[in-house]
Amino acid sequence: MMKNCAENITYRLATHDDIAGVKQLLERHHVKNLNSDQRENGFVTTDMTEQQLQDLSDRENGVTIAYDEKEKKVVGLLLGASWVFLKPWPMFDYMASILKDYSFNGEALSADTSYQYGPVCIDVAYRSQGIGEKLLAHQRKVFASRYKHTVTFVNVLNPRSYAFHHRNNFEDLGFFEFNSNKYYMLAINTAE
Repeated sequence: MMKNCAENITYRLATHDDIAGVKQLLERHHVKNLNSDQRENGFVTTDMTEQQLQDLSDRENGVTIAYDEKEKKVVGLLLGASWVFLKPWPMFDYMASILKDYSFNGEALSADTSYQYGPVCIDVAYRSQGIGEKLLAHQRKVFASRYKHTVTFVNVLNPRSYAFHHRNNFEDLGFFEFNSNKYYMLAINTAE
């Protein structure tokens, strides 16, 4: 792990010039590209092309990044989008269809009052320095005027991600299954 690199990091929405670096970081940590030992350190399952990431950035302000100003590279990312934007992905379409089955703060979740957050991905060399927390704080500010709740899922086989979300006060709402995988459904208020 890099020491004391957090002071070189800025948190912002991605620009067109950042998208290639976002895609590279996603690919390096995607479950399909990791062996079983590497997966124990966390993984992402969301797959997007550079064009889809650019559309997410342009249409939703949905690509938040941690950028190392000294090294000139994307070292962390957090995606977020409306359920409408994510409809073409079967997993997200399914999640939107079952939101009403989960309640948070005494009310049923809905696609109108929540957005889908994630994945969050931090370069291995930059982990355990609060970068994920700062990405989350930045993204929540971006989405707070549009949505009341932040909703995400975590594969039960990804304890590192589950622990991160619990440290950041996400409430575990229960489980769901999709494509023979089991997931936690988690939520937090968008406004801090």
